[in-house]
Amino acid sequence: DKDAPFITLMNVPTIGGPHGSWDLQKGTKEYKELIDGMKQAAKNIAICTDYFCIACNTLHKVQPEVEKYLGEEKIPARFISIVDTVSLYCKENNVKDLVVLGSKLTTDVHGDSPYAPLSSIVKLVELPGEVRDMQQQALELIKTKGPENKQVQDLFQTIVDSFDGENVLLGCTEFPLMKPKTSKKLIDPTQLLADRLVHLSWGLSEDAEE
Repeated sequence: DKDAPFITLMNVPTIGGPHGSWDLQKGTKEYKELIDGMKQAAKNIAICTDYFCIACNTLHKVQPEVEKYLGEEKIPARFISIVDTVSLYCKENNVKDLVVLGSKLTTDVHGDSPYAPLSSIVKLVELPGEVRDMQQQALELIKTKGPENKQVQDLFQTIVDSFDGENVLLGCTEFPLMKPKTSKKLIDPTQLLADRLVHLSWGLSEDAEE
């Protein structure tokens, strides 16, 4: 498509997942390696892009570090956050409550989750520990057995059926691959992020925060 924007995809093993408390704890060797890799990736990709994003939800825990680095180094490329994009969606669609699915860290919505700041605009539903454990198991099974595996499908269906809540954020890139039977609204943040980036690249929105 001649009207499409230029797109750069960069796979950076040094910042690859899975992520959790073991590499997102400040002051640790693992955290330093992760941040150093993130800074180098941002510097490299900024050469050929106006906007860039991180696909991983959990990795947005380091969003403040990334934004600080861009400012200090005067890197003009703009980081488009999946968390900020979900925040915009909630505001625009008058979302009152939100259940966040994902890794153990991402679902810690009243603690270390990158989505925790959304509590200022929406009620974040805290899930029981056993449901969060089931999600971590589901993530691993999706990676190893695939989303069409019956065991995986049954487990994910059980997860979705286990809580009340109208709006469900699929806060891990594997979860949109699942198709549970439910009347709940399943929100794919990766799709929201992709749509926002396309709009920005076409100049359809001068500033997504306006």
